[in-house]
Parts: sequence; C-alpha cells; structure tokens
Amino acid sequence: MPRVIFKCPHVKGGTPKAAAHLGNAVGYIATRKGVQRIDPGKMNLPTTENQVNMVEKLAREFPLSKGLEEYADYLDSPTRGNASEFITRAVEENLDQIAKMENYVDYIAKRPRAQRFGSHGLFTSGNDPIILSKIQEEVAHHPGTVWLPVISLRREDAARLGFDNAERWKDFLSGFSVEMAQAMKIPPEQFRWYAAFHDESHHPHVHLVCYSADGKSGYLTERGIERIKSGLAKEIFKNDLTEIYAKQTQRRDSLNQDSQKVLRQIIRQMQEDTLSNGRIERLMWELSRQLRNTSGKKQYGYLKPSVKSLVDEIVDELERDERVATAYNLWYEMREEVLRTYKDDLPERIPLSRQKEFKRIKNIVIQEAVRLGAQLEQNHATPTAPNTVTGQKNDNHSSALLFASVTRLLHHMSRIFQEQPPPASPVYHTDRKLLRKLREKKIAHGHKPDDHEQRM
Repeated sequence: MPRVIFKCPHVKGGTPKAAAHLGNAVGYIATRKGVQRIDPGKMNLPTTENQVNMVEKLAREFPLSKGLEEYADYLDSPTRGNASEFITRAVEENLDQIAKMENYVDYIAKRPRAQRFGSHGLFTSGNDPIILSKIQEEVAHHPGTVWLPVISLRREDAARLGFDNAERWKDFLSGFSVEMAQAMKIPPEQFRWYAAFHDESHHPHVHLVCYSADGKSGYLTERGIERIKSGLAKEIFKNDLTEIYAKQTQRRDSLNQDSQKVLRQIIRQMQEDTLSNGRIERLMWELSRQLRNTSGKKQYGYLKPSVKSLVDEIVDELERDERVATAYNLWYEMREEVLRTYKDDLPERIPLSRQKEFKRIKNIVIQEAVRLGAQLEQNHATPTAPNTVTGQKNDNHSSALLFASVTRLLHHMSRIFQEQPPPASPVYHTDRKLLRKLREKKIAHGHKPDDHEQRM
C-alpha cells in the first residue's frame, strides 16, 4: 500500500523562540556533522560511535521520533545509511522546538540536498523571485501561528511517480494549496506557503512554512490534519489508488453481502425469540419506580444524571446478549471496512450505550419502563421489587409483565438494526466559491486558468 507521511508541527508567534534543545542543536544543523550524504559504498557499513550517540540522544529527547519509519529501519538494520536517515528526519521533525523561525526558513532553504532555485531552495506558486531574507523576516516576526508541515515519500514511490524533484513539488503544491488552506481554516487570499524539496536517499521530502497573512485567521485540528493527509494520498497516488480502491470495493461489497445475510438471520432471531435476563428485569423495575417519581418529560435528554446512568446500564446489559452483541459487531465491521479506504488508524470502538446511531434505544427503554410502571401499578397497589436473591418474583403476573417488557426491548433492538442504512464511502466536495478564488489567485501568479483544476 503506498503511503504518504504528513507531519504538521506549529509555532505560536509573538514571543522569542528558544534555540536550545539537544545542547547546541542549531549548531549541529548548520554544520551537519554525521549526517552528510554518505558514499554509496559505505551506506551498509556499521554505524559510527558518533551516530549511535546522536540516535540515542534524539530518541531520548524526542520520544515521538521512535515512531518514524527511519527509526524502525535503523533498529532493523543499524547501518550508517539508516542512522543518517533517522538523524536527519528526527532533527527536522523537531525544528520548531530547537530553532527560531528565522533559522528554520534559512535551514530548509539552504541545507545540503535542498534543490535550489538560484541561491536557495525556497519556492512557492508563481514565478516571481523569492528574496530569502524578506521571507525570513516576515516569518520570524509573524504574530500568528506558523505551521511547519513535512511531506515525505518512500524513494521508490517518489521516483516512480515523478515526485523526486522540486519542480514537480512546486507544480503539485500550487494546485493543492487550496485544500491546505481549507483544512487550516485560512481564506485562500490570506494563505501563504513556502516550501523546499530535500532529496534524501530513503525518504525524499518537502518542508513547508504556512501561515495567514493577516496573522489572525487559521487553526488546524486533528480532523484537518487527517483531511490534508487523505487529500495528499488521493492526489499523489491517484493512479495506484484506482486499482486498490477497486479491489477494496469488491472486498467490501462481498463482506457487506455476507454480513447483511448473517445480520438478517440474527434480526429474525431477535424478532421471534424471547429474552430472559434477571438483571435487566431488576433494572427495568428500578427504572420504572424512579420514573414514577420523576416530573417533566420522560425523555433521555431531560432526565437527571442518576436516571440516565440507569438507562445506560440497561442498554449495556442488552449489548451483553449474544444476539445483540453479534449484530453490533457486524454493524461495526461493515463501517470499519469503509474507513480503511482512507484512514490509517480506526477509531476505538465504543459501547452501544454511547453509539449515536443507536441513541433511539434509550428513549425506547424509557417508554417501556413507563409502560411497565403503569402495568405494575394496575397489578398491585404498591408494586414490589423482584427478589434479588432467588430471581423469583413475588407475583406471577408481575413476573410475566417484566419478562414481556424485556423481550420487547429485544424486538425493538432488532428493528433498529434493521433500519440502519448501509455504510457508504465518504464523498468530498470542494466549495465552488473557494475554487473561484483559487482560480483568480493562480491567474494573478501567472498560471493558466485551468491548470491543477480540482474535479467536482
């Protein structure tokens, strides 16, 4: 599966940025000790002592760097080449912590293996020359948030897809910038970005500096980061993904057909069977008692926390029934299969009582408890609780009422599963006004009106 790595640290402007992490790290960046491009004949030699020390120091000072692919490659094969790749990535991933913004811009523009456009490697959309010192000054004194994204590909993917040179990245980012602006909540006319391509051996990558010209707008959430990452993957690997998505769709459709068949069988069982559960019966009796003493609307959102907790407990107990648990698991599997087409990490599964798509069951539980309370009140002047020791009921009619009430909950659950719509792949739409503004901005920068046009 092709992968694009996207990291997006940020720096809040308006205060001086400390330049001291990892000792004299900025000095290290400037001198590049231990991480210069290695002679190809020495790439597979064992690491030097200096490299080992630097790797350990980076891993200790920045624990998240252990999650980098370069670190896994280094652990798997501790060669000079792999050590160099990890050290480079780990330092660059944390430049927002170890250097002032002005130094950062200078670094990404002039560091070794940065492909240059004249005296430095910085580029943006359009063909106007970039004065590095001016950009450094602007970024260093920017009052708002400055994002420092890094986009990385594997060498084989970059070479195969043509993303192994700065011109290709400039062309691509000029068209993709509107999606980044949207994700960062920055108006297109205020969005500023500069980038530099670094031609590393294993993972060639692009560093960006992004911010809003007004210094006010812009914020980036986890959802926004996921949107950018998903958009990058879809655009960069669109030819590869066509085949992959076709296979995933075929597999998902097959899974859904099989799952829907099993789910229909389970729903029929739930509709035709009964449910004997002493714990739910006792909880339903208690809920009916508390609701008789509750004024106002008998709906979940209007109940006090203690009564809501009792309703949740009944739903959680329903989930423990084998039929309900199996149906809920199938429901989750079908939706997760859709998520896998555009997400690396699936969200953690949550209990049925917290699942928004099934929230209707809570009000059904309340309605059944109110109904039960009225029936018990007709049966006894003072309704009595089920015997919690033996599980027997003080009255046969009360026992039958409780049993029927719990069984109806099972039947209600079957209808809710039956009414759930089939999972659908997400469809992304780009705002038309935003596209028009992007088009105007690109024309102003000398691009043709229809280049990099996003499809609706």
